[in-house]
Amino acid sequence: MPECSWLKQEFLIDDEWDGVGLDAWLRHFKAGIGAGCSSLGDAFWITLGAVSLQLLPAVTEQIQAMRATVAFESGIWIITHDLLDQEVSFLNTTTGLVETFALVPEGGERSAGSYSVELMGIPAVETARGSVTLDSVMALCYLQQVHASHTVYGGANANDLAVTIEVCFNLLDEQTAKLKARSTAAKRSASNAATALKKAREQRTAYGLPVSLDLDADEARLSKALDSANAEVQRLENELETHLALLAVRTSEQADALKTAADAGAAADRAQHALAPLYEDRGQARAALAQAEQDTQQRTHCPACEQPLQQATGLGPVCYLCRQPDAAHSQRQARQRQRVATSRAALAAVENNLKTAQQQAHKAVDTRTARAQAAHKAVSRTDAYRAAEITPREKAKSQAVATAAGNRAAIAAVKDRRKELARMNDLERQAERAAADAEQARLAWAMAEGDAQLVRERTAKELSVIFAETVIPMAPDKIRSASIDPKTFMPKLNGRTPKQLARSAGMINIANNGLHLTFLKAARALPGVRLPRALWLDSSIDGLGAGDEGALLASRVLQAVTATAGDGAQIILATAHDLPPFAGAVTTEHDSHHPVVPHARTATDDIS
Repeated sequence: MPECSWLKQEFLIDDEWDGVGLDAWLRHFKAGIGAGCSSLGDAFWITLGAVSLQLLPAVTEQIQAMRATVAFESGIWIITHDLLDQEVSFLNTTTGLVETFALVPEGGERSAGSYSVELMGIPAVETARGSVTLDSVMALCYLQQVHASHTVYGGANANDLAVTIEVCFNLLDEQTAKLKARSTAAKRSASNAATALKKAREQRTAYGLPVSLDLDADEARLSKALDSANAEVQRLENELETHLALLAVRTSEQADALKTAADAGAAADRAQHALAPLYEDRGQARAALAQAEQDTQQRTHCPACEQPLQQATGLGPVCYLCRQPDAAHSQRQARQRQRVATSRAALAAVENNLKTAQQQAHKAVDTRTARAQAAHKAVSRTDAYRAAEITPREKAKSQAVATAAGNRAAIAAVKDRRKELARMNDLERQAERAAADAEQARLAWAMAEGDAQLVRERTAKELSVIFAETVIPMAPDKIRSASIDPKTFMPKLNGRTPKQLARSAGMINIANNGLHLTFLKAARALPGVRLPRALWLDSSIDGLGAGDEGALLASRVLQAVTATAGDGAQIILATAHDLPPFAGAVTTEHDSHHPVVPHARTATDDIS
């Protein structure tokens, strides 16, 4: 049975180390809420490398590192946990040996918790079923306040806990444990192989259970179809190349026709625009001619009164209007006639230019119409050629390409099914090998299981005796029988399981205290038990109830605690109750103003 004694727990706060002594057979922290007792217990196991516990933020914001002094069979060790680097260093004060391990290592390296377990004298066994870890060992040696009234074994990982119980109580030696783990792993492997084979067979059944000859025939047929589709694609590509060249010529002709039509349209627009000034010139010429002709006409009415003018006579040329002598009459009439002739000639010239421009405009419009018709014919001819020669071949080519792709996919599927066929053969061989290995492992475990079962039942009976002797005096009026289940190592009171006990006030608490005291007694008394002879009880009797009945139950539990401590067994107890007389007890009182960590800053939040 391994020796283990907890001597001291220290904390680095503001670059100063200080802490609390634990070196006593019964170390009693008389304290209530706010004194930090729960944080002290958690900190001790975290220092050793436990990963399932978490310190409160009010604690971590003060503490830089933690240090525990523990006596093992190999000597006194100082274990330092650097919270920043998440590393734990182990110093053997006797030999000077120093080992450093990560709290959570990578790449399969050894962890700090695993090293602590081995220092306790417990093999750090790792199997496919589970492993012996510091956290699972802690569940047997540390009863937390948070779990004492609710769960057994503090919510530890079930698989790891099962392996840890087998190793710590010597139910299975290391070789037998490996045989059991190998049997379980081989059975699981055989089941997985059988499942994979079943799925492969179901998949093969879905497409008709083809054999190798069927796959050969399918691949040959599909390869021939693929060659035919590829040949069709090549033929259509050659034809398309020729027709696309012709289409390019027609497209070029179409572009030229469209450009010519556009040019003709622009010319017609220019000719139409050129008529406008000529029409304006003609209008001005006509107005000038009308004015000139009007000027040659004699007035017959007075411009004022509009009455006919009298035709008076006189000597010589006279004015036709006022009848006064007019010596320049003949010259003025000659100028007027000349102006009329000039206006008429100008109008004739403008008319001639306009006629010429109109003829050119009509010609340009006719040219534009003819070119537009020619361009339309070119577009229609190109579209018709594309529709007749290009589009059908492109469609046929797309279909041929799709057919070829489908054939290639079908050939790939045939090859995959051929691989599946080969894989199925491999799966059949693997399933046979896995089944054979599982049977061999089962037989090997079966040979050892009988002895292991006898050891388990015998150990459970021995523990049941200790458990009954310990727990029945705690509540003799309520507990008639007490035992340890040989299969699960769960406590039973009056034949009731922990789940059933949880419905009875205080009973799960009594069962937990009695179970952990039983393990401590077993470590001290039973040969082959590999548990450390030390137990940490963190306010574990606070859930026993109030009033006289609760006080009586607490008193009886404390009597069991003091009766167990000493004689090589160490108990650390945090409770506000007074202890029964015990010669080896060391008691210190604490509260929120005087916490268990002497140099903790009390102005911060509670660290309990």
